[in-house]
Formats: sequence, C-alpha cells, structure tokens
Amino acid sequence: MENKRPSLSRPARAGIASVILFSGLITGCKGTPSEKTVVSSVNTPSAETLKKDRPTNDRAVDGLRLYLGYCFICHGQAGWGDGPYAKTLSVRPANLADPDYFAGKSDRELHDVISRGGVSHGKSIHMRPLGMQLSYDQIEDIVAYIRVLNKGVPVELEKKTGLTATDIYAMSCIMCHGREGNGDGEIARKLGIVIRPLGGSEVQAMSDAELRKIISDGIDDPGRPGARYMPTWHESLTGAQIDELVRYVRSLKRP
Repeated sequence: MENKRPSLSRPARAGIASVILFSGLITGCKGTPSEKTVVSSVNTPSAETLKKDRPTNDRAVDGLRLYLGYCFICHGQAGWGDGPYAKTLSVRPANLADPDYFAGKSDRELHDVISRGGVSHGKSIHMRPLGMQLSYDQIEDIVAYIRVLNKGVPVELEKKTGLTATDIYAMSCIMCHGREGNGDGEIARKLGIVIRPLGGSEVQAMSDAELRKIISDGIDDPGRPGARYMPTWHESLTGAQIDELVRYVRSLKRP
C-alpha cells in the first residue's frame, strides 16, 4: 500500500465538516423540535445504486465503519445512546438496539431522518441532517448497520476487505485525529479532549503490537465504566486492515 495523507477523494471527503460531528441518529428522542417539515429526503439514489444494489452484508460492514465515524460520538459503540457526547445533550440519543421501536420504522424513514435530521420527523433538534455530507449510498449503508444493531443480524466481516488504510482513515478517523493526525479533529475540539498526535514521539515510540491493540480494542473512558472514547475497530476492520492502519500511523512520523 502506498501510504499518503487522505486526499478526501473517497466517500468521506466531507468527514471534517463540523455539522456532522454531533449527528447522533436520534430517531427515538422525545425532545421538542423547533419546527416540523414534510418528510422528503434531500438526496437521491445514484445511478450505480439504481442499476445494481450491493449485498446487504457489504452495506452493513461499510455502514459500521461510517457509524463509528459519524454516530458513535452520541450513540456509543453498541448503539445504546451512551456515546461520549450523549451526556452533554438535553435529550438522550435513541437506543438503536431497541428491536421493538425500530420494528415500526421503515428503511426509508430511517434514511430520511439521517438525511434531513430529527426536526424533519418531529424528533430532537440534536439530530443534525447528514444529507449534505453523505451520499445516498452511504446513508443506505448506515441504515443497513442500524438494522444489524436492532435485529441482531450478523455481519460477515471477512467478505469485505477492499478498503485501504487511506480510505478508512478518511472515512472514520479524521474526525478525531485530524487530517494530519495531529489530534485536532472537530470531535476532539468540541469535546475538549486531548488526543496524542499520531506522528509525535509518544505514539511513535509504541510498538506495532501496542498500536494494533489500541486500534483493535479502543481506549476506555475513565469517567464511564465500560464505555470508550475511542471505539473498538476489530469488528469493522479485518486484521490485515488494522495492520495497514499501523503502517499508516508510521507514515505520519514527524522528522
């Protein structure tokens, strides 16, 4: 793999836009919206989607990676509404693992809430619209993963190994770690947390095994037992992809 900075030419080219960072998928929130609009998605299916839909499992795996980058901050690793930012909200994010609630929601409705935001469905204003940041296909991927969370359908990770470390970093890491790995991503700034620069001496002094473990298992939040500030990636990335990310971190080493 040729290690290089993310060019943002991949699906997550808008990953650093601040409006998406607090986009917990709050479809179940009971907050009072400031307005209510007619339900209508702001983006449309791509020609590729209309011609040939991808297998559900592939969508769910890509959706998991997007979920960790865009939704984890509010909804948490397992979708329980306990992400690092959830405690600062006036309304608790929805429990995406609630099968009873989501049994009555169509995929189209879930897609529209993600695209247009919670207010469009009379839900919480905290749920920001992602339709201007994510493509129709990407939102469909997130919907597929939400179904995994609330129906317990397994994701067969081994079938999805095509993304490089550059792709994955741009899709899901840049929001915390920043474009150059300096720990200055939008999430880090908004939450006021200190993230060690990936190219700095402290991180670069770690062994490959240590870096691999952090990427795989995440980093615990000392203030919330059983919760994490950095999500675990072993369920959304293959071992080979985690190894690629370790090499990517090495490429960020400062002179």
